[in-house]
Amino acid sequence: MRFSEFHDIEALESELYTCTMCGFCKQVCPVFVDEGWDTAAPRGRMTLAYGLLSGQLDVDDSVLDRLYQCTQCHDCARKCPSRAACPDVVLAGRREMVNRGHITTRQATLVDNVHRTGNIFGDPEAGVPSRQGTLPVFIGCQYISRPNSVKKIIRLLETLGVDPLVMDESCCGFPLRILGFDEAEKEQQLRLREQFPMDDREILTLCPSCLKQLREVYGQSSMHILQMLDRTLDTIPVMTPVQTRVTYHDPCDLSRGAGIMDEPRRLLAHMGADIVEMKHHHDTSRCCGGGGGILTWDEALSLRMSVSRIEEARRTGAEMLVTACPTCEQNLKRGAQAEAEASGHPAMPVRHIMDLLIRAVR
Repeated sequence: MRFSEFHDIEALESELYTCTMCGFCKQVCPVFVDEGWDTAAPRGRMTLAYGLLSGQLDVDDSVLDRLYQCTQCHDCARKCPSRAACPDVVLAGRREMVNRGHITTRQATLVDNVHRTGNIFGDPEAGVPSRQGTLPVFIGCQYISRPNSVKKIIRLLETLGVDPLVMDESCCGFPLRILGFDEAEKEQQLRLREQFPMDDREILTLCPSCLKQLREVYGQSSMHILQMLDRTLDTIPVMTPVQTRVTYHDPCDLSRGAGIMDEPRRLLAHMGADIVEMKHHHDTSRCCGGGGGILTWDEALSLRMSVSRIEEARRTGAEMLVTACPTCEQNLKRGAQAEAEASGHPAMPVRHIMDLLIRAVR
């Protein structure tokens, strides 16, 4: 089977021919920065995709590695002067690999978890209590596994005069989409639509990737909780100021994906934090190493990227690294521990911005 037999070949060919192999993408790709090989850069992946499309390249482990080592951070798309959509080409390549049967045990387990239990963890008991209200809140897999945090967030929203509506839900399908499981994702979309109302109401999301999926795939009007908090900033009482020098890590799906960058910084400043920026911040932020499903493929590479981000944060002189994505938080904590063990320094504290806010308003 060749790429020409795949359903989105016309769009794929157009993007491949748009790439001029200029190499501007190399300097912003976290995988290339770590690996150093051209095949690890976006333009290298474009070349691999062309080889598969033309039938001049057979699939082997090295091709699979390059397709699944992409973090889908979209910084190459931002930097590309030709506006070639390399991330979309990678996703098309992944879908083709799944169609050809190149599926790992870890990937198959994740898909099975979602289909059996509605969440990526395969936990049939995972969930948070339902609540009647007017503003639909989409919790997401990562937060369903953190019921105590969700309860605190709901309580905070109530304090701010928001009336949250919490219902039974299922995975948004983003993890399936990002790994190339096209048919499985479509089935999951149908499942979610049956459970969670997709109507004219704007949905409040807690997870950046869920926000991206609801907007791009479901066409659903959605906002991230940081956007809502930013709109009501003056009404948020700060009882215990943060009073700490912090640096903020922009999650890829929240910054380049949704353009939400100033809102978390205004919220941190409102809490009394002294903000210092890393070299790569706002829409030039580097991936934490947890994006694009890379944790199901190359944990060692993921860890090295998270360590690199921790080292960048440490160079700012900040006392704490803050982010707004649960996946980023988890991966950066892994990186902080590994960096501390290698350097002999105390581990850099990594915190989720919502945890800081909940403490600040108590």
